[in-house]
Amino acid sequence: MQERVVMNGFSITELVFELRMPYAKFGVGALYEIGYDFSKLKLKKVLIVTDDYISKKTDYVERAVSSFKQNGITADVWDGVEPEPSDTSIQEGIEFAKKGGYDGFVAIGGGSSIDTAKLIDLCTTYPAELSDYFAPPIGKGLPIPGPIKFLVAVPTTSGTGSETTGTAVVTFVAKKSKFGVTHEYLIPKMAILDPLLTVSMPPKLTASTGVDALMHAIEAYLAKPYNTRERPQSPSTRPAYQGSMPMTDFLAEKAILLIGEHLPKAYANGLNIEARANMHLAAFIAGVAFGNAGVHLAHALALPLSTVAMEKGVKLPHGVAAGVFGPGMLKVLEPFYPEKCSIIANYLSGGSIPCAHEALSELIKTLGLPSGLHELGITENDIDALVDAALMNKRLLSISPITPERDVLKKIALESLRY
Repeated sequence: MQERVVMNGFSITELVFELRMPYAKFGVGALYEIGYDFSKLKLKKVLIVTDDYISKKTDYVERAVSSFKQNGITADVWDGVEPEPSDTSIQEGIEFAKKGGYDGFVAIGGGSSIDTAKLIDLCTTYPAELSDYFAPPIGKGLPIPGPIKFLVAVPTTSGTGSETTGTAVVTFVAKKSKFGVTHEYLIPKMAILDPLLTVSMPPKLTASTGVDALMHAIEAYLAKPYNTRERPQSPSTRPAYQGSMPMTDFLAEKAILLIGEHLPKAYANGLNIEARANMHLAAFIAGVAFGNAGVHLAHALALPLSTVAMEKGVKLPHGVAAGVFGPGMLKVLEPFYPEKCSIIANYLSGGSIPCAHEALSELIKTLGLPSGLHELGITENDIDALVDAALMNKRLLSISPITPERDVLKKIALESLRY
């Protein structure tokens, strides 16, 4: 085990960063090669995890099954994925997969399908109660014992970045909580990025997933620098979210630039394949950025917001939940990170708006998304509960670029009521 380096009685800060990501295949028609990709590994039986819309309203699953058949691979389909998946729906998938003896998994769909597939793979590879792998107060915080079975992610949206990360987010119905688990073993082994699969997204979904990708890039860009953390005692205890680093900064900047230019075009015309391709690429590289650097203040508030919205009878898309806090977060952070925030403003507005929070709020309005919590039925009376719940998410807040005290989170939430 590596011993902690001590200098003059103080532990030295982190000196090492890692860039974890899946093998990626990008391009129009890439899905047709999935059978070949699995055959190279001598896999014989796979489970495709998807949702009812993808399986019945598109031919994406048929394309994959045909490719598998041509390469001598048996492929079953489970299409029970829920939007913003619940623990009960994931458990149904786990029970289905237990009977199949699968040696690989394929997720076709948005982040919900990919997150569900990660957890089905995990709980059939290392059987345990689903909640056991989540930290208290949700579960026991069991460590993930080792690598899961071969998992390929085929995103049909451009935003969640789940195809690049070891994170899976679940709504625990009985506990009325939305919580995530993160581990490098949950990173898909491969991401197949076929822009043609995104043209079926309606404008609202294009907007919400696109803003999700944008928030990943912005929060990764503004995360606490990796070299301000304490160096771990062992490489095995280096966290999944390491903080911003030169490589994630580079990726985040490129993602912000691409999204600022191409998201409005993809929203306006879903058949603009150039815009779709650039958004698919941007979502992937934003996912790599946040999968290594992490997300923090806006996402910490977004998770309890989804729960509050659910109690009000609204199932809130994750991108909307994160994006609604974006301008407020940027307004709070701009005095501390003026140079980075200036770059964000320039990339989002083409240089026409000098302030990052104003540039982001204008983009959100252009996309027809809620311009403040008030449009979601959230009032000032809900703020304290949101903040209290956000403060419980130590995993995200640990890489906040400023000390995530209660007053900071409350200020962001209040700034997010209306803009």
